[in-house]
Amino acid sequence: MEKKFWSVQRLAVFGLMSALVFASSWMQIPIGDVSRVHLGNGFCALTGLLFGPWVGGLASGMGSMLFDFTNPLYIAESWITFLTKFFIGFVAGLIARKGMGKSPAAQRAWDIAAAVAGTLTYVVLYLGKSFIMMYFIERQTLGAVQVQLVTKLLSSLINAGAGVLLAVILAGALRPALKRAGLFRKQLLC
Repeated sequence: MEKKFWSVQRLAVFGLMSALVFASSWMQIPIGDVSRVHLGNGFCALTGLLFGPWVGGLASGMGSMLFDFTNPLYIAESWITFLTKFFIGFVAGLIARKGMGKSPAAQRAWDIAAAVAGTLTYVVLYLGKSFIMMYFIERQTLGAVQVQLVTKLLSSLINAGAGVLLAVILAGALRPALKRAGLFRKQLLC
């Protein structure tokens, strides 16, 4: 009998983690009109660390895209947000899987590497998208684009650092409880 990817447990985990990404994206500090610091990226990385690349990526993208639906400034680019945020959870999940079954210290090292790689992948994608939008589509001058990109880079690096810290701490705290509850099994870590 063929196993379905979307089991009831995996669907529940996907929904819960999408909701956590959505809600944590509201925990923010705006930086002018160009950027914001928020906790959403940390929950994107956490989802990948705990539940693997596919659930991590899809929940990260969905929760972030739903956040964009709540703001008229972001809604037009919500599909781009889905794709770029997907890669936080996907990359983090792909790398974190290599630490499964290792000692807690080794798992923590893999978690750190995974969260850093996931969040930095997003930073590169986000800055690339921002450059294309501002320079080629909005036709802003190169100087204006560079100034905005510096602001976006700084806030993105703050988001990445806070996200790594949040994801690694919460992953270490939640993994034992998820194992005891039977929610941290190979079947869910795809």
